[in-house]
Amino acid sequence: MRWQIFSVLIFLFFAGFAQDADFELKVPETIVNGASDLEEENLKNEFKNYDFSTLMVPRQDFLGFIGDDYLRIQIFFTSVVKDSSDADLYRITGASLVKNNKCEFSGTIRVQQVLAYKNMHFGLDNKYENRGLKKQGILIGAYELKENPSQYHSGVFNGKMYLNWYVDQHDILHYDNIERHSDNYKNNQYVGTWSGYNSESRRVCNWGESRIPFSGDLDIGAGEFSPNSNYYNQGWEELKIE
Repeated sequence: MRWQIFSVLIFLFFAGFAQDADFELKVPETIVNGASDLEEENLKNEFKNYDFSTLMVPRQDFLGFIGDDYLRIQIFFTSVVKDSSDADLYRITGASLVKNNKCEFSGTIRVQQVLAYKNMHFGLDNKYENRGLKKQGILIGAYELKENPSQYHSGVFNGKMYLNWYVDQHDILHYDNIERHSDNYKNNQYVGTWSGYNSESRRVCNWGESRIPFSGDLDIGAGEFSPNSNYYNQGWEELKIE
């Protein structure tokens, strides 16, 4: 049963692009905390009336890299809106920044899976244990964000994303930061590629809140993200921890 759950997550996240040779071993802990504890049933239809748009807006700056050399990329969402006629579709506008090159983008996130945990997580000292949480889980979606082709060095971001959520006793949907004090805490994780309009180049491009998925030796922090000094010249020096 555990392997079946792992296989579902692997397929959903990485169909079409395996970023690490051993990604199958990393998915449970690197991408989805407690992946082995997820139910198999897809609750997407049950959650159609919920609006995840405010949860997709990051609570802190995204951390991200592009390319095998971990060049820093900054991703900003300026608006996230649920489509009025398609309950699974969210429309995104924003901008990317690499060094001094800024590109505006627009695109979509399409919900593919909404999965719930069998056993909920209640945070430090079980702070949320008696708050009447009804469900807790992850949303898995496919994204496509197209940069303005008239801008310099622009292209398209494609990939998979996941978002942690929970539903409280009043059936209100919340951004799940209950485990924010944990060393492994992360949310809004994006795993994919960037492809330039004017070339055949296709580069790995990942970003997320608190941590970056599949960041190799870039992140050497224990309790929080901390960039490896080997990559300071790739735009990370200003985030070094003294």
